[in-house]
Amino acid sequence: MEHNDFCTGCGACLNICHKGAISMTEDEYGFVFPSIDEEKCVNCGLCDKVCDRIDALNKSYPLKAYAVSSKNTELSQKSSSGGMFAELSKYVLSNGGVVFGCAMEKSDDKFVIKHISVEDEQALHKLQGSKYVQSDIGNSYIEAKKYLDENREVLFSGTPCQIEGLKAFLNKDYENLFTVDLSCTGVPSQKLFNDYVKFLENKHNCQISDFCFRNKKYNGWACNGYVFVDNKNKIHIEKGVNSSYHTLFLANKITRKSCQTCKFSGTERIADITIADCWGIEDSYQFLLKDNGGIFDKNNGISLVLVNSVKGQTFFDKISEKIIKYNVNVEKLKQYNGPLRKKNIINNSLEYLEEYKNNGYIGLDNLFKKNLGYFKMLYYSVLPFIPRFIKNLYKILFFQKHYDCLLMTMYYLSNYGSLLTAYALSKSVSDLGYSNRIIHYGNMCGYSKRFCSNYLKLTKRCITNKDFNQLNKLTNTFILGSDNLINFETNSMNFATKCLLNFTNNDKKRLMISGSIGGWDGKLKTDEQKQYIKFLLNRFDYVSTREEHGKTVFENEYGVSADWINDPVFYIDKSEYEKLAEKSNLKFNKDTVMSYVLYPNENTNEIKHHLLNSGDYEEISFDGNENVKFFGNEKADRVEDWLYSIINSKLIVTDSFHCVCFALIFNKPFVCLKNSHATVRFTSLFKRFGIDIPLIECVDDLSDLLSYDKNIVNNTLEDIKTFAITQLRQNLEKVKCLDLENAEMDKYNSEFIKSSESWYKKNKLFYYVIIKGIVVPLRRLISDFK
Repeated sequence: MEHNDFCTGCGACLNICHKGAISMTEDEYGFVFPSIDEEKCVNCGLCDKVCDRIDALNKSYPLKAYAVSSKNTELSQKSSSGGMFAELSKYVLSNGGVVFGCAMEKSDDKFVIKHISVEDEQALHKLQGSKYVQSDIGNSYIEAKKYLDENREVLFSGTPCQIEGLKAFLNKDYENLFTVDLSCTGVPSQKLFNDYVKFLENKHNCQISDFCFRNKKYNGWACNGYVFVDNKNKIHIEKGVNSSYHTLFLANKITRKSCQTCKFSGTERIADITIADCWGIEDSYQFLLKDNGGIFDKNNGISLVLVNSVKGQTFFDKISEKIIKYNVNVEKLKQYNGPLRKKNIINNSLEYLEEYKNNGYIGLDNLFKKNLGYFKMLYYSVLPFIPRFIKNLYKILFFQKHYDCLLMTMYYLSNYGSLLTAYALSKSVSDLGYSNRIIHYGNMCGYSKRFCSNYLKLTKRCITNKDFNQLNKLTNTFILGSDNLINFETNSMNFATKCLLNFTNNDKKRLMISGSIGGWDGKLKTDEQKQYIKFLLNRFDYVSTREEHGKTVFENEYGVSADWINDPVFYIDKSEYEKLAEKSNLKFNKDTVMSYVLYPNENTNEIKHHLLNSGDYEEISFDGNENVKFFGNEKADRVEDWLYSIINSKLIVTDSFHCVCFALIFNKPFVCLKNSHATVRFTSLFKRFGIDIPLIECVDDLSDLLSYDKNIVNNTLEDIKTFAITQLRQNLEKVKCLDLENAEMDKYNSEFIKSSESWYKKNKLFYYVIIKGIVVPLRRLISDFK
């Protein structure tokens, strides 16, 4: 048997040795490793075999995951998290069973952390609460086997490696054995911890009689500091930011070498049940908290429980009446819990452990302060003295402003119609009395940047997924606007799903107002993609589409009921656009033809020239998609100029959907050029207005030009506006209703996450080095500079 860096000190070899030839001895850092007494050893090889069995044990992905809190608040207050372990233990003890777990007691001027067995509920408190130290497993595996063979129920709890050690030692499955492991960050040594206690005693000039790693009475449900009691019964609170032990433990700087490459972390587990803290519930499942009308009180703590086996599910169901529970998605919550997220925690701790070996805990603490930096130490020292209400007031004033709605639009494009669509939707919502902001996620330049700066109110820039997730804290209602946001013919899956608000929490209200799919027919590459889009669409509380055929696609392909509502530019009075046009510097001295062609070609140029030559016209031209770089046309590139030209031109020549919309708003004659970019938008628009307008492809088609009835158009404009505003008002006033079962929603989300992960696995180097390492930081730097 070799002493190696992968040894966890689980004690399986110690328990398996019938000759007592193995003992656990400390190394220079205080970590325990098996040591063999050669005189007692008979070379049976059992110790090597038990180690080999550990690597051969099969792990399982969770069958289900729950957010859990005990209904017994007294019990949960004594627990670090939601009281799940205590409820499981009480059940086993009530049936005459035995519970094994980690206890910490003061003995001979030092703390001893070891596994013990409990047969009486009165002693259960010894096993409750976190101990951020490696537990001495002792002979507990042998003792557990004795009870199992007596056919008594045994609940054995510990770190994942300790559960693996127990399973390897037993080498068979017992129906009366229930195993519970913890979401373990890693373990410092008992020697190092006791030296830390002595360091605190010198610092506070006292003798410590009791020590608590997590205490809800003083620190709440958080892992942000320690509470200890001295020999005069005085209570001391050591804030986590000031504690070298706490900070270095969480950073894996003082844990044993095997923890640095832990084989047992991640979501796949050997234990029947895994218990962790349900960190992130306030972001991913905000509606579950009592502050938002939910079922969980954060003050009592909330456990994340992974049920990994059928036996574990049966065990869990037996205490279901004693707990508050809710089905959750482990893939969503593991991002907040490092040990569930990481398979390997690669972290160089040698610098700190060597300092501890050479200069004791004082040297370790000094190195911690040195590496932390003077200014951070000063900040953390002063921070606790700042009154909480001042900090909260600062957050309210500068960070945590809440809005009635956040809008997802195409605000950032150098495209006049896109900008005015965002403007009109935002103003419509404001006119109804709802505060709102437009989600800022794109790069603005040229006239789009100027227009946004002057007329649109944006959120802070969103670049990473975390940025988008933070938006959930700003509002309870999200509105998806118009303009090709969910066109899968022109947009990537990643962009379109973001536009479908995949980052929003389940409890949020989602409205789709005139959602545009362009010419998309609803087909996708894979059935998995289609299921995910169906899942996202079904989360919306209200759906309406800009094109009539979009209503058909949503209903037939995705089973989503939808209204047909035209573009938001029709929702506000034309006088609002006239006010913008008044700010233009343009002045027309003669009859003018306005041309705005997004996709110019030889035919469109020939049509323009023919119309200009048909009378004494001056042309005012605005560049389209192929010519707009960063700053557009030097002659006229402002939105105000574009509107002025529509209002004051004698004729408009365009292949732009929005330019046609504004021509109708101001009753201007126009020539609608046919382009290859979703002509269905035009046919749908003309059908809604009840007018027959041909799409012109060449000069010869100009003979088919027809005028339209302005009275019909104006009456239809009023109908469109009335219907749209009515639907918007009614759906903003509605109370949010969760239509889908949470488990079904999580199923679709989990399936898509798994399919998405395949790309990242294949392109891991590119993703982390180029995207995460260069592109995202660079974009954020540019955004901050702007």
